Amino acid sequence: MTESFRTMDLIANNGPDYEFVDAGDGRRLERFGPHVLDRPAPAALWGRERRDEWAQVDAMFERRREGGGRWKNRRKLPGSWRIAVDRLSLLIKPTGFGHIGFFPEHACHWDWCRERIKASPAPCRILHLFAYTGAMTLVAASAGAQLAHVEAVKDVNAWARDNARASGLQAASIRWLTDDAAKFVARELRRGNRYDAIVLDPPSYGRGPKGEKWVLERDLCSLLQQTLGLMTETPRFVLFTAHNPGFSPPLMANMLLPWQTRFGGAIEAGTMLLGNPACACVLPSGFYARWTPNTALGNAATKS
Repeated sequence: MTESFRTMDLIANNGPDYEFVDAGDGRRLERFGPHVLDRPAPAALWGRERRDEWAQVDAMFERRREGGGRWKNRRKLPGSWRIAVDRLSLLIKPTGFGHIGFFPEHACHWDWCRERIKASPAPCRILHLFAYTGAMTLVAASAGAQLAHVEAVKDVNAWARDNARASGLQAASIRWLTDDAAKFVARELRRGNRYDAIVLDPPSYGRGPKGEKWVLERDLCSLLQQTLGLMTETPRFVLFTAHNPGFSPPLMANMLLPWQTRFGGAIEAGTMLLGNPACACVLPSGFYARWTPNTALGNAATKS
């Protein structure tokens, strides 16, 4: 039996304004610009390595059983601050759910996306669903892509537009859409609009701007089937990421098989990792699957 996909784990790079410091005992320690944050990491079942570094934390997030949580500051922490990551200016803002506006593990896909956008001089139209605060949108726009950025929460979309302005991309070809992902995709199908690439990072649970309920296990297959219908006849790529602990690389690769059946090409899937040369551990931070119509999938920083 021939494998339908290639397995490859990807590790995101640290930089001057972002550093994965350590993880262990169910927690993760990261530096965002000048501030060190301690957040839950259920996958970190091992002991901490760089114990002295944990004493430098500025704030830690404690999760409540009933949902949400609260930040406990050990040092004075501003309500928000900016970091420079890969030529982008991103606003970091600790929220009541423990998120801070940036998923650093997604950076392991940025060069891969740029390569595929620039592989042809023709415009690359990208549909970015569950687009959050826009880091991937801005990476793609800076490479010359035309984007439909779809995010259900109005304030988060405003956050993404603020990141675009601060990154000098306010004039980029981006449609900022506050909408329910499934409803938007259905309307695009009826309109006959088509895209060269799809990027999506669906949450386990969510609500649209009019209270529409999203449940990953219930709604994802239908959404993927519809997005397949939105592809042009010469598609560039699909990038699918998820943080649901019940998912796995084979499961996600299987969900992209319809693209391979229709267009040929290749699928690769794996775990997104965060790491630091100063410690032996790497932190599993979600899964991905990505498809391209040719077998030259490109290179990325890997550790498997």
